[in-house]
Amino acid sequence: MKRYSIHSIRTLLFLLLAVFTLSARVDNNPEDVESHIKNVTGTYNVSDKRRAGIESKNYSITITKSVAGIAAIELANFGNVMYVPVTAVVRGNNFYIEPQIFKGKKMSIVISGSGTITDAGLLFDYTIDTGKSHLVYQCEAIKK
Repeated sequence: MKRYSIHSIRTLLFLLLAVFTLSARVDNNPEDVESHIKNVTGTYNVSDKRRAGIESKNYSITITKSVAGIAAIELANFGNVMYVPVTAVVRGNNFYIEPQIFKGKKMSIVISGSGTITDAGLLFDYTIDTGKSHLVYQCEAIKK
């Protein structure tokens, strides 16, 4: 069994701590977040493909800065079915759609997903869970 010196362990722990500290600073820097929000706002043409089949649809969405917080955006016309915006949190070049419940007259749905912000637009996956079905979509959104 190989033994490591206290110095080696301390060095490794210091490097790990430095990496975590630097990544936390990048994620929490309000100026970086604000820059990512500005870059992602706008109108997009979306190509939306259902993973479990050949169903696909094309539509447009509009992304605005959310009033909910500095690191949040709102996606209007999400999935070409939503009448209220879906909120996503931006972290670096990624965004996360935390599970959100939308209640209608006859049913409720839960939407969640995640994606990447690219130079051309967005790549993301999302799910719509109706309680009876779990629909998974892959999307590419190109900025207009």
